Amino acid sequence: MKLKSKKVRKNITISKEAERKLKELAKIENKSQSQLIEELIEEVYKEIEKKKKLEALKRIVENRKYFKGIDPNITIQKIKEQMGSEL
Repeated sequence: MKLKSKKVRKNITISKEAERKLKELAKIENKSQSQLIEELIEEVYKEIEKKKKLEALKRIVENRKYFKGIDPNITIQKIKEQMGSEL
């Protein structure tokens, strides 16, 4: 169940055409204009987050050659012990 969060009043300006479309969408979807705007913001935000994660994955894949031979199960403590013995 989704909890209702506290609402904040925002004063925005949009073009007459955007206003017309927003009103029409609200009527078609049977939702308030505020609800539609919130949903659209959430959709765009999710897409941006997805793109960020894909970019991070892309960087990892591009840099995988630097991680070859590294034991994924090694601990920081073990690395410190190894570095200490090499000093």
